[in-house]
Amino acid sequence: MTAQVTVGLDGSREGFAAAAWAACEAVLREVPLHLVHMEAGQGRAVPLPPSIAARVQEHLQRYGTFRARDAVNRLPGDYLFSNVGGTNIRMYALVDRLWRTAKQSAGITRKITPHWLRRFFASAGLSKGAPVTEMAEWLGHRNPRITHETYAHVMSDAPGRLRALMDSVFTRETELSLPLEFEAVVQAA
Repeated sequence: MTAQVTVGLDGSREGFAAAAWAACEAVLREVPLHLVHMEAGQGRAVPLPPSIAARVQEHLQRYGTFRARDAVNRLPGDYLFSNVGGTNIRMYALVDRLWRTAKQSAGITRKITPHWLRRFFASAGLSKGAPVTEMAEWLGHRNPRITHETYAHVMSDAPGRLRALMDSVFTRETELSLPLEFEAVVQAA
């Protein structure tokens, strides 16, 4: 199993503060952040692209983190950014403001919500061959079938990709290395 930083979320102020700290730790350690919700099995580790990790690391080296103390409308903890008042940023307000500003700067007038980014992440990954089971975990879907049913339309070239892959294996253009466990299952069958 890959190393990761895990944090539990229960909807409390402390849980959100712990999540902010854990996000910084995951970037510093260059490992996935695993969010564990109150119900067992709802946590997920989402891969962070190296280009984004490098930017966050650069920000940390240049500015460090901002420590927010416990007070009214504040979640104590260490943060990457603070608002103009020197307190922690309320995430939903920040995302909404940044999203509206980015849309305006890009000249986008169509109604596109931040949830669209999630859909783009899933569609782009699945269309380029990311496994449905892994994408389901990253999206927080309890069952990969949900992911498959939602995004099957972006995987229409999957049969062609499989044919090309199998052809390259059978013509020995690609070397196939199977785990020993697989071979033991085949021998037992």
